[in-house]
Amino acid sequence: MWDKVDKPNFLKTLIVVAIALILSFIGEAYFPEEKHFNFEKIPFFEGLFGIFGALVLFMVVKIVGFLVSRKEEDYDKYYSS
Repeated sequence: MWDKVDKPNFLKTLIVVAIALILSFIGEAYFPEEKHFNFEKIPFFEGLFGIFGALVLFMVVKIVGFLVSRKEEDYDKYYSS
């Protein structure tokens, strides 16, 4: 796998990503995020909200897929040559 990776470009990309992460951590230390609502102060709120949102999105996609899907026979009826 590593034989196919362009090593100089991979190393440059890795360094750029590491510098961006370090700068974001430093920025977070000097400019902390201001919470506007009390429920945002709950520990792990952002992560739990993200997981809940992903689950809701998954359920919505399943429901919409169920509503707009066709039976396999319908494809044969309309798209047979």
